[in-house]
Amino acid sequence: MDAEPAVRFKQHIERSIEELSRALALAQEASSAEEFLRLRTSVGDIIARIDTMLHDNIYNNHPKLDGMKG
Repeated sequence: MDAEPAVRFKQHIERSIEELSRALALAQEASSAEEFLRLRTSVGDIIARIDTMLHDNIYNNHPKLDGMKG
């Protein structure tokens, strides 16, 4: 992937992680402790996989994007 699409891809992935984090905040307010723990574990696994994919597919080819916001 070229640099320009990689930047846009990274932005979408970061927004996805932000949305999943917001969903967890909502779940924490609306769920029992046990239910929230299950959700947090599942969503945490998804976020970790997304982050690993981002690292493996974008940062390896475009290391300047690693740590750059936006």
